[in-house]
Amino acid sequence: MLIDPSSWGRFAHAGVGSFMLSKAELSPESLSHVIEQSTDCVKLVGPDGSLLWMNPNGLCAMEIDDFTALGGKEWASLWPEDAQPMIRSALAEASAGGVKRLEAFCPTAKGSPRWWEVSVSAVRGPDGVHAGFISVSRDVSQLHADREALKILLSEMRHRLKNSFAMVCAMLRTVARGHPANTEFATDMIARISALAMAQTLFDGEAEETDLYTLLSTLISPFRESDASHVELDCDGNYEISRREADVISLVIGELTVNSTKHGAIGSGGTITLSARAVDIGGSGRHVIVWQEQSDVAVKATSRSGGQGLNLIERICAARGGVFEIDWQGSGLVATLSLPRSA
Repeated sequence: MLIDPSSWGRFAHAGVGSFMLSKAELSPESLSHVIEQSTDCVKLVGPDGSLLWMNPNGLCAMEIDDFTALGGKEWASLWPEDAQPMIRSALAEASAGGVKRLEAFCPTAKGSPRWWEVSVSAVRGPDGVHAGFISVSRDVSQLHADREALKILLSEMRHRLKNSFAMVCAMLRTVARGHPANTEFATDMIARISALAMAQTLFDGEAEETDLYTLLSTLISPFRESDASHVELDCDGNYEISRREADVISLVIGELTVNSTKHGAIGSGGTITLSARAVDIGGSGRHVIVWQEQSDVAVKATSRSGGQGLNLIERICAARGGVFEIDWQGSGLVATLSLPRSA
């Protein structure tokens, strides 16, 4: 059932005492009254992008005392200048069908800082003609602040971890100094630790993307060539991945290299092939990363009591829509990570 935008707000002060919501009574009047009382900021926008109506709770959230001063103005022009192209683009995309979602900063009419999660969708009349847009905005200022605090905390943790790497390398150099027998071992360990530290710097600052080949190459570079093992990288193309994707991939590859160092090919000798492909599965793009390992020693156990690595992998994969599978073999394993690609 489509609601005529001109009727919205007409029922705010009429028949309120007798208003009853039931499945059999979902009329345009009752629906308009429900939207009037929505806790979110609901707006009607004309086909030309002009602001036509805003529900009472929206006026309250935006600290607007008099809507008449804003009615008829271009909705995008009421946002900060840097957010205006985003709003205009959202209206253009929504007019083509579907729902456009975005997050942007916009202070209230009285200057209070606010972050909003906004959805925009087109409204069409019974004849299918485009009649305008409906937008729903939710105040996510606290969520945004929490995310910023988490980013700062993670940045500080990366900084401390990098310092720890540097301190360990310095200690190895000190231990090796004057002891030729220890120099080769220290040099090898410093190279490995430095590579791990480099992986942490791929997202220094505000960078939100890196390329998959660089990430994988950095993660395995300390182990690619050694006296006992050989690690080969086969990456299909050199494409960008987001920080969210990189976090999952880094955790999985890091856990596999640690286990291989303790129990498999890296520590005991053998070969590892790490391959990465961008594929389309069921209409959605995914990363498929395969770790194929053949060790010079037979597999004696596939799990241990109290092991945390696989549990962490399963948790982060579930949180990011990924799938991680292991096929154990006599002298190694095939581990496959399938992860959705960011749009």
